[in-house]
Amino acid sequence: MSETRQRWRLVFARDEEARYLSHLDAVTLWERALRRGAIPVATTEGFSPRPRIIFAAPLQLGMLAEHELADLYLSERMQAPGLRTRLQAGIPAGYRVLDLHDVWTNAPALAPQLAAADYRMTLIGVEPSALAGAVHRILESPALPRVLKRENRQKSYDLRPLILELHAGEPDLRAAAELGDRSAPGGGVGRGAAGLRMRLRHSQDRGSGRPDQVVEALADELGPAAVAATGEDAGGAAVEAADNGRDGGRDIGPGMVPATGDDEPGPTGGAAPLGAGTPAMPSVALEIVVSVRERLWLADELETGPSSDREAHHRPRAIETAAEAGQD
Repeated sequence: MSETRQRWRLVFARDEEARYLSHLDAVTLWERALRRGAIPVATTEGFSPRPRIIFAAPLQLGMLAEHELADLYLSERMQAPGLRTRLQAGIPAGYRVLDLHDVWTNAPALAPQLAAADYRMTLIGVEPSALAGAVHRILESPALPRVLKRENRQKSYDLRPLILELHAGEPDLRAAAELGDRSAPGGGVGRGAAGLRMRLRHSQDRGSGRPDQVVEALADELGPAAVAATGEDAGGAAVEAADNGRDGGRDIGPGMVPATGDDEPGPTGGAAPLGAGTPAMPSVALEIVVSVRERLWLADELETGPSSDREAHHRPRAIETAAEAGQD
């Protein structure tokens, strides 16, 4: 392992061209970019040394990002202008370096400092007023028991403590342009479009929430056989949202069998009629057409609040908190 003489914290964005890169593919492209830029990157130990660039948190496939973090360790000191120039010369397509911060080399690792993440989504298949009602019920719930299924294992957990803030509203202009006629009556889904903002806990010690899990919970609130579908544009697939072991929830309608959700991308079965001649209740399909991680927050940033216009820009606007919803 080469000696580390400097540590830079990169703030970067991921745009359309890179949204379908897996995390491993993205890391490989960044490593190649560092070599092309002749950046003196410190390396790891072992028979196959790797450049020391540590990303704070992987991004879900298909998700855009506006304020990601990574730590880059150098074997030689560089000034910010020179490093920025070399990074821009070879940075992978679809990525933009927004800022650089010189960090003490012995400072705590980046990932354990994460506390929260902000997300912005546009959903089709629901009107803003209906989504706002589901958001209100989620925030009022003292607990949201869910079940995660991974291969042959399943794990019960409470989603509610992972939701720090949640707000429903109008879809953003960029999303509206992408939707085109899909949300118009008689076109595509034809059931409206709504915007969704959330701040989720992101902690190695206390657990992390995923935005698709929140959408699945909202789908449960919107209908007994609601479906949360991430859709092609969000890089995911259909997920059946149903009871998921939630206590004190709605009654499942007559003739319906609840299906258990899956937190991993992939198709699952829908609710099925129990008896012949019993009409099935209609599904409410939620499709995520725009999914953006607006910002990763470090614990000390949340404690002190935004200290610049850039941070204020990335802070969710008009967020409805649990306190505002009347929850203790």
